[in-house]
Amino acid sequence: MLFIIALILALPITAQDSWELKKDRNDIKIYTRKYPNSKFKEYKAQMTVNTSIEIVKGIILDADKLKDWNYKTSKSNVIKKIDDDNYIFYLFNDMPWPVLNRDHVSDVVVTYPTDKSVLITITPNNDVLSENDAVVRITNFKGFWLLEETNTGILITNQLFGDPEGGVPSWIVNSQLVKSPYTSFNNLKKLLLNKQD
Repeated sequence: MLFIIALILALPITAQDSWELKKDRNDIKIYTRKYPNSKFKEYKAQMTVNTSIEIVKGIILDADKLKDWNYKTSKSNVIKKIDDDNYIFYLFNDMPWPVLNRDHVSDVVVTYPTDKSVLITITPNNDVLSENDAVVRITNFKGFWLLEETNTGILITNQLFGDPEGGVPSWIVNSQLVKSPYTSFNNLKKLLLNKQD
């Protein structure tokens, strides 16, 4: 489950349960909480890396290479670049047999809340690409990446809710809700540290 793929401004304003810290390792923190009116939970992942906002933003917006570090993503590409701050992404996620593979199409929008932060929102776009009968199209998700300049580096936050659809039991999805973002963040951290060499 993605991502793949992260939405401060678009998340429900209704009361929600508090975040519960599920993993704190390698300077990466993963939180989960219940999502309103859903049996599936959402996650929030955070880490601080000594890099620049532009470098992190560049990696996240490089859809063709998301498959190299995003958990269980074997295909990824830009369907359309509207301008420097607006994109349409495609991601394909491998699932263990007998569960069908998943894919999704998302609008990716970059905004700048302050002169020291970047917000990348991710929402479904279900109109630009036909579905493949052998793959379950994920159409109900929302999330964001928030990049913030701090005194100790760039604080990277990824928050995501997604319904995998296709009848996957919620306990299976929720049980992977820590491994998925932790693996992606660990891979992203290695990429960022390698760019410093």
